[in-house]
Amino acid sequence: MLKTVVILALCFNTVLPGAEEAPDWFIPLRDAVYGRTGGAADIARLGIEVEDRAKRELSGTKLLNTLSYCEYLIAKAYKTEENNEQAERHFQRGFDYADSSVKDTPTSGGYHMMAENISQLCTLRPTSWVLANGLKVERYAKKGLEYDKRNGACAYLIASRWVYAPAPFSNVKKGLSEMKKIISGSYDLRKEDYFNVYYSIAYAYNRNKQADEVNPWLEKALSVYPENKDALDLRDGRAYISDSLNSAGLLNAGNTE
Repeated sequence: MLKTVVILALCFNTVLPGAEEAPDWFIPLRDAVYGRTGGAADIARLGIEVEDRAKRELSGTKLLNTLSYCEYLIAKAYKTEENNEQAERHFQRGFDYADSSVKDTPTSGGYHMMAENISQLCTLRPTSWVLANGLKVERYAKKGLEYDKRNGACAYLIASRWVYAPAPFSNVKKGLSEMKKIISGSYDLRKEDYFNVYYSIAYAYNRNKQADEVNPWLEKALSVYPENKDALDLRDGRAYISDSLNSAGLLNAGNTE
C-alpha cells in the first residue's frame, strides 16, 4: 500500500500556493504521515531512505533541516501508534539536527524545526520538563519569524497554543483569530501547513461548542488529507481534548493573557 502511495504522490502531488515545496523525493514521506497511509515501521523505513538521499544530495543547513523534518515525521508516525518511546527518541533526534543547524547558520527553517520537535517532546515528557522547556517553543518560533516573516509554520505554532492548551491557559477566541490571520495574511504555507491551520480552526470551533462552524473548516482539512485520522476522529465525534499540562497547546503557559 505504501509503495502505491509513494508512486501516486510523486506523480500527482499538488503544490498549493505559498511556500516552496520540499523536493519531490521528500513529499511521499510527508504525505504518508499526514495522510496516514502506512504503519510506523513502514514510514520509518521510508524515512531512512529519504535521509540517505538527503545526505547524498544536500549539505549544510539545508541537509540538517531536512534530516530534522524526517525525524519529526517518523516520530509522529510512532506517536500515532502510541509507541511513545520511539516517538520521543526520534523527536529528540529531530531537535538535535535543528539545533546543530542554527548553531552553524541561523535560519527560519532551523528555528521552526527546533520549535516543532520540542513542542512534541512536551507532550511526552514529565511535567517538570515541560515547565522548564515549554516556553522555548514560542521563543524559537518567533526567532524563525525574525529570519523570515512569511514563515506560516512558525506563525501556526505561536497561534496553536491558544487553541490546544487546557483551561485556564487556553484562549480559543484568540486562537481562532490568529489562525484566520494566517490564512488571510501574506504567509507562505506548504500543504501540511494548510491542513494544520484548517484542522485547528475546526478543532477550536468544536472546543467552543460552535458546531455549525466546525464542518466547513473540517471539510477544508479533509480536502488536503482525506485519510488523516485526527480529522476523521473530529468528524466522527472522537476528538480528544486534554486537560494535561503536557497537552500540545500548553507550551507557553507563562505568557497567558
